[in-house]
Amino acid sequence: MRVILFVVLSLFLAPRSQAQDVAQCLDLSLYCIQLLPTQDYNGAEGHVEMVRPSSPFGLTVTREGRQRYRLMVDIAGLPEIDPAEGHFVLWASPLTLDPVINLGEVQNGSFEVGEISFNKFMLVVSLEPDLDSDRRTGPLVLRGRSPSSRMEPHDMFQLSAFSESASAHDGMMHHEADVEEWPHPAMHPRIDMMPYMMDLSPSVNPWSPDAADYLPLAKPRSLQTLVDGDSLELRAHFVRKRLAGRDLTMLGYNGEIPGPLIDVPKEASITVTFVNDTPFESSIHWHGLRHDNRFDGVPGLTQDPVPPGGTFVYTVHFPDPGIYWYHPHHREDIQQDLGLYGNMLVRSPDMLPDVSHEEVLVFDDLTLAPSGNVPYGKEEANYTLMGRFGNVLLVNGEQRLDLKAKTGEPVRWFLTNVANTRTMNLSVDGVAMKVVASDLSAFERETWVENVPIAPAERYIVDLTFSEPGAYVLVNHVQALNHSTGVFFPERDTLAVITVDGPSMEAWRPEANDRPDVSEDIDPFRSWINETPTHEIELFLRATGLSTVVDWVLKVDQAYFHPVEWAGTMPMMNWSASGRETEWVIREPSTGKENMDIEWRFDLGSTAKIRIHNLRDSMHGMQHPIHLHGQRFLVVAYNGRPTDNLVWKDTVLIPAGMNADIVVEFTNPGAWMMHCHIAEHLEAGMMSSFLVE
Repeated sequence: MRVILFVVLSLFLAPRSQAQDVAQCLDLSLYCIQLLPTQDYNGAEGHVEMVRPSSPFGLTVTREGRQRYRLMVDIAGLPEIDPAEGHFVLWASPLTLDPVINLGEVQNGSFEVGEISFNKFMLVVSLEPDLDSDRRTGPLVLRGRSPSSRMEPHDMFQLSAFSESASAHDGMMHHEADVEEWPHPAMHPRIDMMPYMMDLSPSVNPWSPDAADYLPLAKPRSLQTLVDGDSLELRAHFVRKRLAGRDLTMLGYNGEIPGPLIDVPKEASITVTFVNDTPFESSIHWHGLRHDNRFDGVPGLTQDPVPPGGTFVYTVHFPDPGIYWYHPHHREDIQQDLGLYGNMLVRSPDMLPDVSHEEVLVFDDLTLAPSGNVPYGKEEANYTLMGRFGNVLLVNGEQRLDLKAKTGEPVRWFLTNVANTRTMNLSVDGVAMKVVASDLSAFERETWVENVPIAPAERYIVDLTFSEPGAYVLVNHVQALNHSTGVFFPERDTLAVITVDGPSMEAWRPEANDRPDVSEDIDPFRSWINETPTHEIELFLRATGLSTVVDWVLKVDQAYFHPVEWAGTMPMMNWSASGRETEWVIREPSTGKENMDIEWRFDLGSTAKIRIHNLRDSMHGMQHPIHLHGQRFLVVAYNGRPTDNLVWKDTVLIPAGMNADIVVEFTNPGAWMMHCHIAEHLEAGMMSSFLVE
């Protein structure tokens, strides 16, 4: 009897003891799926980690903007099955169950099964007689759903409490009596707002530039080819620009949008006299340059702000080849958004081989309503929840750019994203691009890609060619998100049309080159990849005083945060939030210090490994492009998984709920900024500083 009882208990308990070895997903994890057993296979269990695929980018999406994941599976407790009787097969499908993808055989243990890119999906394991079947016929064994499938339509019963006008609800608006009336922002054409939302309003006063017919028309960008010792004046002032069928008052450097393209050789130093003919205090930050701290352009840290009518003389040094940009570092949510930005192209023959055709492309967006410019917060920035998404996309200051190329001609594009908030996903229909460099260097290994996801402040250099004549389009193709209905939908905007002339030619796709010179430069820092981080910070939102419905919706949305918000699909609640209600926080968990109270000191010539946690349990999770001034760093891991193609960066995009490890080389003495490059997050406090001495 004891033997029989022992055997029965062993059979019952063995699968459970095996299953205990399977990792458990953290609560509401954004990158993990728990596989649960059906009744007939009680005791089996699985864990699926959704891993970032190998990519030159911080964000990995398809050409259409769907998130890409490698699936790392850990399973235990499956019974032993004779191969003649069947095989355990893992299947993936969207929630519509079409298509269904056979990811192959699974067994007890840990292994990688492939890559998928559905917006919402389910995984099931079934017992199948045939490994190569294209549809499931056998019994279910394990099943699980993607974290995105937790995103469901908001409960209409609860939302009915907010169906009336806000005037029916005491204390539910944060519009103050002394605040001027705001014109409404433009609504998203595919999103219906609740009536209550339409009565929200920012708690700060609106500011917008006056319309002025006498202002000069904005000019296209000029080319300023300079050498060591040359000088340049950059004057910021109002201009008039025609966009979306109307004349708008904007800002330009020397009357140009974008500002002049500064083309210089590596190691050159130039003198730039900045003249501030705007109504704002201002400065110029030379984004990405490792140069003299005195000229970094950060008011209150490296210089006094330049008052209206004032001047400041910068000495700008260019130690690293690549594509860089300049912009204000004071109320950049207004000044940069209205047109104060420009590029610096630093050339070196050892950086990239010459090509016959180059284009420097600057991507931006602008928020327009029927009344014209959507005003900005006067006392504080508004749009501080998600940042200011524009509804008019721009390339080199134009809604649609006309480019030309010849068949078979190697073309190089220098790409910069200067938008306040919008991460873009760039592609050319039918054409692959070779990614050769990013912020401060070439990649260790060039990579052929179908699309380039690029966050605010990031730069990429890509080579491409056209084998057939005709018209091609450069597009931003993303998956937008309707938070109220829990539905993804595509957005596709044409940014440029490329007219290609010449005879048809064989498609040009040489092997992507390795760059041993870049690898050699990086080699001294590889030992840091597996080291414990020396410093850690956390990123999150603290909000108080939001309206009742906004607070409620944000809490409901905590069920799922998409890695990246691609579009402004919550215009009213985002527009109505200002720095008075929201604070974006960088916190050092070891000390509890936040933002500008963090005290980091590094020895000149030292190296540190910093782990940046974009907290999952933030009130509103968003991606954050984190920028370090004056230094360069390597992004060596995401969620603990090492990257395999390194490049020197100054800005890293960290998706919602993810963490990133960066190895920083401290080569520049002085006090430097570290901040989120979503302009409204910066204005709402998401910044700190560090000292190198």
